[in-house]
Amino acid sequence: MEASNKRPNNNYEGSMSTIKKKNPLVSLFLGEKKFLINSDFQIQFIASLLLISIISMSIIYLANDYFFHSYIQKGQALNLPPDHPFFLMIHEQKKFMTKVFIAVAMSISTLATIWGLFYSHKIAGPLHRLQKYFIAAAAENCELKNKIYFRDNDFFQEVPASINLYIDSLNNDKVEAEKEEINQKAA
Repeated sequence: MEASNKRPNNNYEGSMSTIKKKNPLVSLFLGEKKFLINSDFQIQFIASLLLISIISMSIIYLANDYFFHSYIQKGQALNLPPDHPFFLMIHEQKKFMTKVFIAVAMSISTLATIWGLFYSHKIAGPLHRLQKYFIAAAAENCELKNKIYFRDNDFFQEVPASINLYIDSLNNDKVEAEKEEINQKAA
């Protein structure tokens, strides 16, 4: 029972039980791990996150600008002189809010990029592993024997389970056919 819980080497990255987990950010900065596995998909994914961030931040910036503009119009409607403390305060607050907006926009963009890289890696990684698994099987022109496993934190955990179930059923059918052949020869 205990042996069935261990993941065998499937000729991809070695035994899954021997991989030591590291902080993904440390791996990224040390260059220990390739995070852009499927660059077309991952770059499009990150770009879409950045586009959503840019659109959201633009709407917030325009709303902020409209807010300050409406206060300036109210001051002008009251016939306040341009050097009135009210206008000076509005301009100071607008400058401050612009600085805050830029800092927040840069932070959100950076976080969206890093998060998108890691999140897309959890999608692209399993598909890359699956692709390599079948390419290797096709190159060796052999039956699927080795089971496939994804990393614990990857998406699509049901896919290798289905493939492994299929491999088990093929192996069981093969064993049954061999037994039947032996019985026919013995009879």
